[in-house]
Amino acid sequence: MAKLVYVLDDDENIRNIIEKFLMYEGFQVEKYKTGTELLRAYELNRPDCFVIDIMLPDMSGFKVCQKIREESNIPILFVSAKGEEMDRILGLEIGGDDYITKPFSGRELAVRVKALLRRSVNTALMEELGTFQLGNLTFQLDQREVSCLGEPMVFTAKEYDLFVLLSKNSPKAFSREELFRLVWKWEVIDGTRSVDDLVKRIRKKLASCNSLVEIKTVFGFGYKVQAESGDETLDHTA
Repeated sequence: MAKLVYVLDDDENIRNIIEKFLMYEGFQVEKYKTGTELLRAYELNRPDCFVIDIMLPDMSGFKVCQKIREESNIPILFVSAKGEEMDRILGLEIGGDDYITKPFSGRELAVRVKALLRRSVNTALMEELGTFQLGNLTFQLDQREVSCLGEPMVFTAKEYDLFVLLSKNSPKAFSREELFRLVWKWEVIDGTRSVDDLVKRIRKKLASCNSLVEIKTVFGFGYKVQAESGDETLDHTA
């Protein structure tokens, strides 16, 4: 069955261009011109991916993303005429998975959507299934879930992939370049900055639930995960 992509942009021409390239790649596409329309459709039927413009007539694409992230980790690709670094960082911090700036190649956009979907569906291939405990966090790999003291934590697909990679290998340190290659695969984006942005987002979520597990910076190299208790042994359960 064809994957369903919701496209949100107030420019009809842009919507049609995105639809053309996504349909050429085999996707089913539904188009919306306001955030309200998309969120109403989302309540009735969930897509496999979102392509969301930032500047909209009724609410910003960032606001739409925040509402989606309250209950879902469906991949989100931001499309915007804004190219400033802070807009890109904000998009990632609130839960976006990728960002492309107008004017863009329709072919590149379709490739990025395919990459987001491939990771969200096949990430389980990167990891063994089962359950393990680190600090006061419980990782249920078969469900792609992490809970802190019994309360589920909400991660985007890339946040989850990076955090689980570091946690399963605690206290091993990974360079930024290694993390970029393992989590983003072959996407051509600013790798080291993207890793830093992702770590920043994860740290905020860990702090908000009083996690005993921290992402430590290895100066001049990269990151590692460590439990504050000092007990870094993973308790695996089949």
